[in-house]
Amino acid sequence: MPKTTDYKTLDRVKESVSTKQSYSRANIIGLVIGFIFFAVSLVVAHTHQLKGFQLTIFRDFNNLSNSYKTLALWLTEGLGAGYAIAACVIIPLILKRFKLAWRFFFTAGGAGAVMYIAKKIAREPRPAVLLHGHLHVRAIETGLDGYPSGHETIATALALTLWLILPKKWRWLAILWIIVVAISRIYVGDHTPNDIVGGFAIGLMAVCVVRLLPLKIAKQLHLDDEKLLDKGF
Repeated sequence: MPKTTDYKTLDRVKESVSTKQSYSRANIIGLVIGFIFFAVSLVVAHTHQLKGFQLTIFRDFNNLSNSYKTLALWLTEGLGAGYAIAACVIIPLILKRFKLAWRFFFTAGGAGAVMYIAKKIAREPRPAVLLHGHLHVRAIETGLDGYPSGHETIATALALTLWLILPKKWRWLAILWIIVVAISRIYVGDHTPNDIVGGFAIGLMAVCVVRLLPLKIAKQLHLDDEKLLDKGF
């Protein structure tokens, strides 16, 4: 009997190691894909042009009926701005899931910092400037730089962090979150499809980088995945 128990324990250890290796590969792949999307979209943004296939996609969504305006504005602010960050931090704090609250805040904050730097590099005007006013502008943004979409950056960082704790049958909600914000930002006329790709790429990279941190560093920063839903640190 002791030998059988040892074999079972060994099998569980092997399975655990295999699972962690699989997660690592998935996050490395995600990081690479995110970086490629970011690099390509940054180059496109630097041309300061909205034309071709990208313009077609923009027109398809931006030309939708004005009856969706209020809903789109609520969705973009509620799911991709400070309100979303506050909700994702405050709700876990109320539930005493402090590590999860910190993960949301850290990941969104890191993504936001990279987004800010990317805006300064690209200096891409908003669609209203690129198209000389020939579009439906349904929201007023104070920032002049369009690329990347800050709302999509935050939405992706938060949604993919939420993905980590959602049961598999509910993970589609995280994907829907990202898609809804993306479409809404184009619809209101604030961003090009390329801006959305850039925002998604930054959010994806932020989540993958946090998950790929060496365990020693991750534990010091309280960003390790272990006991993510447990109370306390």
